[in-house]
Amino acid sequence: MLTLHLIRHAKTNQVSPSGDDFDRALLDKGVSQANVLGNYLQTHHITLGKIICSSAVRTQQTRSVICQHLVEQCHFELSKKLYLCSHGQILDVIENMGKDDQTVTIIGHNEGISQLASYLSGESIHLRTSEMISLTFPFESWDHLISGTGVIIFQYRPEVFLPLPISSKG
Repeated sequence: MLTLHLIRHAKTNQVSPSGDDFDRALLDKGVSQANVLGNYLQTHHITLGKIICSSAVRTQQTRSVICQHLVEQCHFELSKKLYLCSHGQILDVIENMGKDDQTVTIIGHNEGISQLASYLSGESIHLRTSEMISLTFPFESWDHLISGTGVIIFQYRPEVFLPLPISSKG
């Protein structure tokens, strides 16, 4: 049996200092979201297995914060192929996994990551920032994944509310 975790990156700035979308960093709320998600994974003893992470700044930061909470060592690789790609491109990356990797985590971007969750589960899914969905498949090999074969085992999004700034009006 195979397990696939899909995680959308945490909340980000709308623009980066460089002006390049690839360089957008997490907001404080995004860091808090990733911390809550990491704590949830640790508390519920959820193993991420092999992590494949988009090489964009925001996905790398999300991965880094989550992994700080986990007891197990995070084995990961960065993939430029996962940056703003289609669900079919993510599926291609997954299908090329080795047989030894029974649990895989993808940290990526919308719309591709939500479309992949929808395609594999046969349900309409829209992942919000820092949301995670986990699916299992009754297969021995990643190259058998087709539409509707994934069973959702859980879906989780950390709710984070930051305090409003205090007004200095006198």
